Amino acid sequence: MDDRAPSRRRVLVGAASAGAVGLASLAGCVGDEEADDEDAGTDGDAEADDAETDEDVVEIETREGEDGEPNFVFDPSIAELEPGDTVRWVNTDGVFHTVTSTDSLETRSESGEFNEELAAEGDTVEWTPEEEGLQHYYCEPHVGFMIGTLAVGDVDDEEFEDAEEIHEDPEGVDEDADDADADDEDADDEDEAVDEEFVDVTGEDVVTVETRQGEDGEPDFVFDPAFVTVDEGTTIEWVNTDGVFHTVTSTDDIEVRSGGGEVFDSTISSEGATVEWQADEPGTQAYYCSPHAGFMYGAIEIE
Repeated sequence: MDDRAPSRRRVLVGAASAGAVGLASLAGCVGDEEADDEDAGTDGDAEADDAETDEDVVEIETREGEDGEPNFVFDPSIAELEPGDTVRWVNTDGVFHTVTSTDSLETRSESGEFNEELAAEGDTVEWTPEEEGLQHYYCEPHVGFMIGTLAVGDVDDEEFEDAEEIHEDPEGVDEDADDADADDEDADDEDEAVDEEFVDVTGEDVVTVETRQGEDGEPDFVFDPAFVTVDEGTTIEWVNTDGVFHTVTSTDDIEVRSGGGEVFDSTISSEGATVEWQADEPGTQAYYCSPHAGFMYGAIEIE
């Protein structure tokens, strides 16, 4: 397998529990299970050693990527379980993540089954599938590379193998999907038009950029103004005005809107949320919103 892929450890747990556990966000540490966490991180002969199990609970952690992996991963990224078993996602890296269901790892758009936040270290989310089949999910702020799959009961072998291939190179597949979407939406180009004309706001100490829903001929969401020219030392303040989850993620190349985040990578997840960055060095800094990377982006020209 590709060394870049998240660990594809699988776990098969026992029979279904008698009661179903609903989807919930629960803040707090796992506590007594820390010792088991250490055991789960070591190699073992049995597949069940590869993830936490508490009776009929499969535990999946968020963590920073290691050698050859993306920046952040779900671990294990693929888990096998039975209908009625509970999946528990645990934030172990302290970075804002979501657990967002999707019907397709290629398109990675929300399916509506679940969409919950793992906002801080120790936060947990639980979900209990009742039907057999594959359930895919992703993290909205890191949609380009942070994905997972649950194989519930008996699943189609071919579909499972396809999912494994995507997990081996989640960034590459996502880029392919973006290309395919672009081809399919040629007729809707006017709806994806982005105004890349720079607005001169030099002379201002603080420049505010808002997120908002797109209007006539614009994409679904935009930064406004997205492209600005500022003086060196100016503070850029991004403000969420539409109440939709967004990120402000730096990129070295405005045409490459995945990964990135070396200069800044922050969430503005709800209405009124803000993030600031000081433009200290002359040049151009491009950025984008991870969940809407296909059309929501901008750049700061620093004089």
